[in-house]
Amino acid sequence: MAEGDFASILPEMPCILTRKDIPRYLGSCISIRYLANLDSEKKGPIRYKIGRKVVYKKEDFVAWLESRQK
Repeated sequence: MAEGDFASILPEMPCILTRKDIPRYLGSCISIRYLANLDSEKKGPIRYKIGRKVVYKKEDFVAWLESRQK
């Protein structure tokens, strides 16, 4: 993956990601706890709740990653 080319990981990801899924695709770049903190500050990717689980659409998550590089 080229620097900043997060769209290249889209085909590998499921449509919906949980916080626990993130390390599988990004390694230790973003921790589960960091995402939870961002969510509480309304600074993270768009999140959805399914029951008690926080989930992200893969496109929203990748768009958020790309926006963080600017």
